Amino acid sequence: MYHNVIVVGHLGGDPEMRYQTSGQPITSFSVASSRKYTTQSNEQIEETIWFRVSVFGKQAESCNAYLKKGSLVLIEGRL
Repeated sequence: MYHNVIVVGHLGGDPEMRYQTSGQPITSFSVASSRKYTTQSNEQIEETIWFRVSVFGKQAESCNAYLKKGSLVLIEGRL
């Protein structure tokens, strides 16, 4: 059973593209998604969650060509 997710964040490094033996491109990168909130005791908290993302086919080529470390992205996919 898969769960669909939407992640908004910044790339932690430049994308890395490789090819499967079939020739299909795969691009992988990490996305940091952060949130800030204040506790009841007025303490400021910032949490960051890292997601490892893999993209296939033509989208993989586009991600590799246009994204770089620090790029803001919105990812929709399955977990």
